[in-house]
Amino acid sequence: MNRKISLGERILLFLEENKDLYTMIARPSLWGKDYPSKQVLFNTLYRLKETGYLTEVEKEGRKKYIATLKGKTKIFAYLKKDKKWDNKWRIVVFDIPEQKKKMREFFRERLHDLGFRKMQDSVWISPYNIADKVEELIEFCRAKSYAHYLLVEELDNHDVLMKLFKLSGENTNQKTSYSRKSG
Repeated sequence: MNRKISLGERILLFLEENKDLYTMIARPSLWGKDYPSKQVLFNTLYRLKETGYLTEVEKEGRKKYIATLKGKTKIFAYLKKDKKWDNKWRIVVFDIPEQKKKMREFFRERLHDLGFRKMQDSVWISPYNIADKVEELIEFCRAKSYAHYLLVEELDNHDVLMKLFKLSGENTNQKTSYSRKSG
């Protein structure tokens, strides 16, 4: 059973589509029958800012809300389900030094939030086309010299990954491209 999307999540989704939040506030027709009172709306905005999901910036003399990386990862669960799989795998490979252990753990947690799953400690995979979010994460963590994003069409454990991500086989034409040699 799907839970109802919260007001905070609706705001974050609206912002993710690069829409101006002030338009959302000024035009109740965008909400349909679920238009909240202005007080509820502003309280929700305050909570989103306090919890680190939103930040307020000034652009061209005007205040604007933007979703933070934390906010974008919160709504990713809604975004990824709408996309049809393009038969490509996204792999992030990283080697973040031990001296930056907290950053490495944060990086792993955010990869998981973005829909990636661990293949090995520093190799994570996803079927979702989210290169922009991964790039933001790498920038945010200042991990450009430690992390690499790969787009892969063929893998040796394709069937296992299909099950892991609950992907349908009807849209796939992948074949095994590597073989493991016992040694």
